[in-house]
Amino acid sequence: MVHTKSGRLARWQTWLIMGSSAILWLTGAAWVLLHYFGEIAGEFGPETNPAQPWLLRIHGLVLIPAILVGGSLLTVHIPKGWKDKSQKIGGIVLTVFFASLIISGYMLYYIGSDDLRNLSSMFHWIVGILAPASFIWHYTHRYSNRKPKNKAVR
Repeated sequence: MVHTKSGRLARWQTWLIMGSSAILWLTGAAWVLLHYFGEIAGEFGPETNPAQPWLLRIHGLVLIPAILVGGSLLTVHIPKGWKDKSQKIGGIVLTVFFASLIISGYMLYYIGSDDLRNLSSMFHWIVGILAPASFIWHYTHRYSNRKPKNKAVR
């Protein structure tokens, strides 16, 4: 159910954001670990871990529902949240993180220059590793500055 008055997320949006974000973070973090610390000994020297391409495939596949739910936030959640001053900065930071990951991921896929690709890769995984902190802060502070409802004592 869409909460058009409050801007609260529908249950499917919450689950899709949480699930896709967790899988994206886990596959990205696992790729970083394997890329920098998971080389295996091959017949002709160190080789890339065979799990790395599969992690990237899963990462790219899960990106589809993540972008879908990100777009769904543009209809109600972001416009309603824009009016809430206590969440505006957190929402902007979260949006910048999300947009930075999309743009740097696009650059990783299409940039031909090795130097730019390496720079984009490092930027993408640093922002990706830090992104959950922004999301957790935004999620846990959703009700922090709101006035409690007055309930009449009977």
